[in-house]
Amino acid sequence: MHTALVVAHPGHELRMSAWVRRARPRLSIIARGSRSGQSERRIEASRRLADVLGAVPTAPFGAAFDVDLYRWMMAGDAAPFLDLVDTLAAGFCAGAVTTVVTDGWQNYNPVHDLTHLMTRVAAAEAGQTLGRAVTCLDYPVVLGDLAAAPAGPAVAVLDLDPQQRADKQALVDRYPEIADDVASLSASAGPAAFTRESLHRPLPLADLIPTDRPPLYEAWGEDRVRAGVYAEALRWSHMVPIVSRLARRLEAAG
Repeated sequence: MHTALVVAHPGHELRMSAWVRRARPRLSIIARGSRSGQSERRIEASRRLADVLGAVPTAPFGAAFDVDLYRWMMAGDAAPFLDLVDTLAAGFCAGAVTTVVTDGWQNYNPVHDLTHLMTRVAAAEAGQTLGRAVTCLDYPVVLGDLAAAPAGPAVAVLDLDPQQRADKQALVDRYPEIADDVASLSASAGPAAFTRESLHRPLPLADLIPTDRPPLYEAWGEDRVRAGVYAEALRWSHMVPIVSRLARRLEAAG
């Protein structure tokens, strides 16, 4: 097994379920997925789904709850994310991985974006250790207006046949704990969420970071502050120290 899939949250593997069935990758998931509290239900559902799809859960697999990830981001604390890079890179080397697929950077969700960048760094550093390139590709987690950064050139497009679409819907129905992301994606993006899976070559980081408008997660955070849910909204400025540290490692790895 020489392919890896690294995603931010439990349920993202459903977005690429037809590809996962074909590739049977090592599967890493950064967050445990509980949006509030300390529930393990979402990550355990992903563990069961991995078995159905033929993927192999691999560290990191549910490394931290979202509340911890956001606490680190709000503090600009790069150290935990750099540690996750080390774990990913070690896994790629141990598995002699040749191709890694990860979430696209879309300025939609900060955990998605950091997962994208951590995976790129880990692939580049694993390539240095292995003495050969480890190809890193991404896929669009969200579609339509939710995608606030461009996708890179497509290198593979899988148009799902009726049976594959039915299989994907059956998985969504079978694992309601992790179907939220796919359901919301379908509602916002229409049938494309269930009819096509695509892999893309990542763009240079400079083409992805927000420059002309704030990322979508800032606006959503502000809404939650106004609603009294959050005390402070996560902003791009919180992300900069972490992204900068990761970007330096990416550049150093060539």
